[in-house]
Amino acid sequence: MKLKRLACLYSCLVLGSATPILAFSAQDKESRTVGAISVQHASRAPSLIEVGRGEMDWLWLSLYKAKLMTATGRYQQGQYPILLEIEYYRDIDSDDLLQATRDQWKQLRFSNTDIEGWLSVLRSIWPDVKQGDHLSFMIVDGQTSQFFYNQQPLNMINDTHFAEAFLAIWLSPQTSGPSLRAQLLGETSCDC
Repeated sequence: MKLKRLACLYSCLVLGSATPILAFSAQDKESRTVGAISVQHASRAPSLIEVGRGEMDWLWLSLYKAKLMTATGRYQQGQYPILLEIEYYRDIDSDDLLQATRDQWKQLRFSNTDIEGWLSVLRSIWPDVKQGDHLSFMIVDGQTSQFFYNQQPLNMINDTHFAEAFLAIWLSPQTSGPSLRAQLLGETSCDC
């Protein structure tokens, strides 16, 4: 049931839908909450506002376009919800996504134990992506996050450190992509 609530929140906040993608019973609407937003009021929740967007290039290849969104249109670490949406320009196997994620976490000096634990979780949920696919990551609160593949919910992750570690790949001052970071944070613009 929590998976359905997150899909509802995603559709209401990101897609601007007044009608949730998934329906809930009257009992669910009365008694459930997602973060600080009550499910029965999810359709009245404010839409997420873009903080910034940018493109990731590798050598001469454009790999993807990324967009960061928050409730206020400004990024503040620890304030939720946060959405990072990636639209892929190329086909990429999930194994290659996992290796790139491992490389980024190592560069950011996360512990090998944490990296391998997080990769194990991602290995079970990430698909291969094709050109035009969207892989989105929503942090609902400090404990709960979820990936969406082409707006369809994937497994939830309940780990207090995972969400910030995943965002650090793009938003840490030590990121390997400082120009993309600046674009996502709205410090520089992108014509993408």
